[in-house]
Amino acid sequence: MKRCRLLAPTSEQSHTIKFVAKKIISITLTVLAVLLATLDAGDLHNAVYEDEPASSVRLGLSRQRPAFRKALNMLAEAASTNQRLADYYQRVSSRVKGDSDDEENNVGAGTVVTVRTRPAAAKEFNHPVASIQGSDTASLGLVPSAQAAGIPETNFSSPRHSTEIDSDSSTNPQLTVGDMEFDTNPAIEEWMNYYAATPLGRSTLKIGIERSNTYLEMARAEFRNAGVPEDLVWLAFVESVWNPRALSPAAAGGIWQFIPSTASEYGLAVERGNDERADAYKQTRVAALYLRDLYTIFGDWTLAMAAYNSGEPRVMGAIVKNGNANFWELYDKQLLPKETCHYIPKILATIKVASQAEVYGLLSVPEEPVPSGS
Repeated sequence: MKRCRLLAPTSEQSHTIKFVAKKIISITLTVLAVLLATLDAGDLHNAVYEDEPASSVRLGLSRQRPAFRKALNMLAEAASTNQRLADYYQRVSSRVKGDSDDEENNVGAGTVVTVRTRPAAAKEFNHPVASIQGSDTASLGLVPSAQAAGIPETNFSSPRHSTEIDSDSSTNPQLTVGDMEFDTNPAIEEWMNYYAATPLGRSTLKIGIERSNTYLEMARAEFRNAGVPEDLVWLAFVESVWNPRALSPAAAGGIWQFIPSTASEYGLAVERGNDERADAYKQTRVAALYLRDLYTIFGDWTLAMAAYNSGEPRVMGAIVKNGNANFWELYDKQLLPKETCHYIPKILATIKVASQAEVYGLLSVPEEPVPSGS
């Protein structure tokens, strides 16, 4: 009994233990509060950083590629005999070295500074996506031209105006943000008519819009961080109708349709059983970098898109032959493949129509619940 009494704590010891316990709990709660405050501040910083303008984007090329070198060498050789090309070569060299980010003064597709609010809730992007099923000719980039499909040429009336989005307009801010600026022309209007007013075109675009919901916010964030116009993400629609399983006859795969060599040069694994082109997130990041590199070389988004489709040497060869870096001159003179000539109007038409998808009835309208008892 005496031994037990010796082991039992006195009231003074009990008070000391309670005091120490309270101190430990108080310190722990204080540390947790500081950590939570730090994390919240970090999240706020990241949110502000994500919406900063692209002025902080690293200039110059992200990497060296044989196709880049070949295109630049072609221009360097031609510059010695053509003053206009010589001036162009100086501007290209300046961009490639990272000394300048100036775009060419062309009538193509430029960018505008768009002030916009951050989305209320960004969708969480999970990959890979196993819910996308099937494929079609459009997902392989094989949508026929309007003439080949028997579509009346340019019966879609559209005024010449820029795509800059005003906060009071009827455009759909979920699908476009208005950071590309261009006037329409008959080539663009032909494809606007196709996607807005023909059964096959409307069906294809509706499928693309529905699929894009999975990737749109992620893709726009990657393009924004790379200094690429966010509306240019609709290039993915023309390439694959936003289908991550699309595979072309030329072995181009994924949403952005990279051929194996380009994917490998940008660090993606292209192996049997491990083809990272199927990873929409990784391929989107590469697409943004690649488009930024193409813009660095050509200084014009229409020319960058053309090079994305047919390769840098082919586009540079057409520029050299034309004596001027202007896509619409190359289009009129048919200096590029027919597929490439249609490719740019398709993308620009998609941006135009997607910006007013609700007006054209291209958005899926959820069915209203049937009242009980009816």
